[in-house]
Amino acid sequence: MDDKRVRIGCSGYPVERRQYQGLLGFVELQDTRRQLPKLDKFSRIKMSAPPGFEFAIVAPEALSDPEQAEGLPGDPRGYGALRPSPENTDLLDRTLAGAQRLDAVVRLHTTSDLGAGPDAFDRFRALLAGIDRRGVRLAWESRGPLTAREVIRWSEELDLIPVVDPFQDDPPPGPVGYIHLHPLITMSGSLNAEHYVRLLERSMRHEECYLVFDTPHAFRDAVALRRLLRGEAAAPDDESAPDNGEEPAPDAADESASEP
Repeated sequence: MDDKRVRIGCSGYPVERRQYQGLLGFVELQDTRRQLPKLDKFSRIKMSAPPGFEFAIVAPEALSDPEQAEGLPGDPRGYGALRPSPENTDLLDRTLAGAQRLDAVVRLHTTSDLGAGPDAFDRFRALLAGIDRRGVRLAWESRGPLTAREVIRWSEELDLIPVVDPFQDDPPPGPVGYIHLHPLITMSGSLNAEHYVRLLERSMRHEECYLVFDTPHAFRDAVALRRLLRGEAAAPDDESAPDNGEEPAPDAADESASEP
């Protein structure tokens, strides 16, 4: 099967960067949720990656959470709730400019600060209407009060890819999917062969799917699932599937987007 159909990776680099990029072809960069680097940094990240390696980035949390606005330009009160303020608009625009340099998909993450009032959808729509998406795909994960049905409806109307955890909600239909697996998938936090098969089945419902592991054994899980996707042996207890039980090596930060 084509790796371009199901892009399998981790939330950040759980192991040394070269080891990761030798076995996986996709990563979701996390440092961008706190601070965006300059555009040149995005370009260097892209150039230092192997040919064909792909990225996602997490949009700054200040877009939905005003408490994360410390150190950002403008009025701190202009951030949060996805309001179409000059501060939020500029921050989202810079995020998309960086993603364009990486050819990356952007994952928006919202919490209850988005609000569930009658104007919440209008604020979100106005913010997106005020920016040039630059051809960048936008995925949206809501951890707020919205129901799964509301998230799907909003995503359809706003041209967003709804982000789901298939162990909690079934991925909605659509040509592109985005699966984000959180730490507490099972009581033990560990995946087994049955989980892997289920994940691939859910992923293959789409023409393309991004699948991000943010689990206790993310690197092991991602490598094993990619091998299963390719038709290779991939049991969870396969010793050839590396684990991520130790801290990332210093080189793992080389591709970090946290530096300005």
